[in-house]
Amino acid sequence: MKNPYKILDLSQDADKAEIMKAQMFAMKKKEFSLQEIAVAAKQLLDPAKRLAADFKFPAKIKAKRIQTIQSTLTHKEINTDVLNANAFDSLK
Repeated sequence: MKNPYKILDLSQDADKAEIMKAQMFAMKKKEFSLQEIAVAAKQLLDPAKRLAADFKFPAKIKAKRIQTIQSTLTHKEINTDVLNANAFDSLK
């Protein structure tokens, strides 16, 4: 199974109209065989097969490095009375 998004040169949030348009452009480019292009378009138009393709070929997400948080508070500076008084405000 080849990546249908790469074959059709699409992003994962493409809608039906964009998939059909990309299929026509891919046929004109002739980088892939017509059968591969047709299978890729059919796969992306079927919701179940598209979900499978999304899991198999995830979009590259640039993750930021997790930075450590330096706590400037000490245990003496935390006023627990204020925390306890406001704890149930969200339930009102």
